[in-house]
Amino acid sequence: MIRVFIIEDEAPARDRLAAMLIAAEPACLVAGSADSLAAAGQWLRQHPAPDLILADIQLGDGLSLELFHAAPPPCPVVFTTAHDDYLLEAFATHGIAYLLKPVKPAALEAALRKYRELGRHFTGNLTTLAAALSQSVPRQRILAQRGPTYQPVAIADIAYFFSESKLTFLVTRTGEKCLVNEPLTTLATGLAPTEFFRLNRNFLAHASAVKSFSSVGKGRLAVQLLPRPAEEVLVSQENAADFRAWAGR
Repeated sequence: MIRVFIIEDEAPARDRLAAMLIAAEPACLVAGSADSLAAAGQWLRQHPAPDLILADIQLGDGLSLELFHAAPPPCPVVFTTAHDDYLLEAFATHGIAYLLKPVKPAALEAALRKYRELGRHFTGNLTTLAAALSQSVPRQRILAQRGPTYQPVAIADIAYFFSESKLTFLVTRTGEKCLVNEPLTTLATGLAPTEFFRLNRNFLAHASAVKSFSSVGKGRLAVQLLPRPAEEVLVSQENAADFRAWAGR
């Protein structure tokens, strides 16, 4: 039995997906559904984790990707959308398939087949599968936004990330600043620890961006980054030893 949770804000599309699931895989059970980010988050918090999530990306109250940035999904996700703008971000968020609307039966069957094939390698442990999906392929790029335009930015081109007014930004080595739709905590867990270090609550820096650092009393370190940020960047006494060790690798 494959318990599937459907996130889709259009009732006809939701019913069609449910019918297609059963037709493609009689062992599928629609465990629940939601028509908004808020309803999806509430369902996932109040019910046992499903085996698979089928999620429309663009909902009336936001993007389903936002839900999974706040809390990684408990299982693999098959994304559906009318556009291909979010392909890179979807596969960085436990996505195993990206289906364009209107979803065709053959495409859904292929996604279910991929799910089963992946599951065999993990002996049915879907929690392990979901974790492996997020770790198996190192991130090569970050999806960033400038105004209405989204652009993939290569990890190698990023100097550091910082948070400001509850928003996250990246700064490239050439000084370009872009909005990122992921919190620093999520970014820190998905990037190579040999390359990036969480300096403090507001900064996550690549090793190549650290020009120098100095002691400023009480065990703290002041770090000079390039390009230079608008505010002083401090590393606490508690993290100073780890930072020194990381910087010296």
